[in-house]
Amino acid sequence: MFNSRLLFQPGRQLVSRHAPLSPPSITRQRSQAFHATAQRKDGFIEAIVQYPREMLQLLHSTGIPWCATLPLSAFMLRAVLVTTMGSRSRSIQARYLALNPLRQAMTLQTKKDVMASGKFQSPAHLKATVGRASGIEISDLHKRWKCGLRPQLGWTLLQIPIFLTMAETIRKMCNTRQGLLGMAASSIGLGKSEEKVDWTEGTDAAAAIETNEYLEPSLANEGMLWFPDLLVPDPTGALPYITSVLMFYNIWKTKNTPDQMTGFSKGLRRVLLFVALLIGPFTQAAPAALLLYWASSTTSVMLWNVWLDRRYPSPTGFSACKRPLMLMPPPLKARRV
Repeated sequence: MFNSRLLFQPGRQLVSRHAPLSPPSITRQRSQAFHATAQRKDGFIEAIVQYPREMLQLLHSTGIPWCATLPLSAFMLRAVLVTTMGSRSRSIQARYLALNPLRQAMTLQTKKDVMASGKFQSPAHLKATVGRASGIEISDLHKRWKCGLRPQLGWTLLQIPIFLTMAETIRKMCNTRQGLLGMAASSIGLGKSEEKVDWTEGTDAAAAIETNEYLEPSLANEGMLWFPDLLVPDPTGALPYITSVLMFYNIWKTKNTPDQMTGFSKGLRRVLLFVALLIGPFTQAAPAALLLYWASSTTSVMLWNVWLDRRYPSPTGFSACKRPLMLMPPPLKARRV
């Protein structure tokens, strides 16, 4: 109850030469070396997750419970990304798709010129020569219209570290020592599952709170529906499968034209669909707060994609000219004089 140092009397004390020295306090050493849920600290990760944590705490400080704070933060973060980089990437994609007829015409014209010159030895050599020649012209075309593939690919890859940062922040707030891979291994029985810590009693709870500054105990009481405790996994196991279905539908609906895709695009799409199906069984050990944010983030992606499709529609194929057609008046009949 009291610190052992307060029991010592101040000032000097004379110790007999023949008096045995008392051993150091074992209890005090154990209390100082004991850590209930000590986590490894990385300066880089700590610096990254600090800002998302402050954003979540700011929203929660307005009186909004955690069951609404997590979906709201996912929607707001997606809104910032879409209205800045997402809009620019979608406009670039619209220009890129609008140049499809011109790219096809340039490729056919290049093939016609190469065949007329006769500078090829076999059909494979003809295909390679046409590919190199048309590639240079198409690259110049993309530079002129500023619609290359790099900005579109960069927008796609940027979303991955942002989601992982938010997931790491919520994981720390839930006092979960395992990462996403560790949770997946625990769900299928390949790793050790974590036990819930009782925050109301025992010295272990006090030590756990002191060692994890990111812990939010209020997450245990501000859930909703069938998962009132956001610090532990969903007791029914339904939330992981809901997230899996949302991910599968989002991937399946996006550019649902497999007949017009290349072999690489078809393979990548199938891999992503398969990974989306694995989210349900592999995230059974994840806390409900993490899965709630994941499902909310996927839902916000689908909603904002609808807005982008209406704001920046992508042209498909040939369409009628938007300019009004000016019809010339019929010529007057020559009058006889």
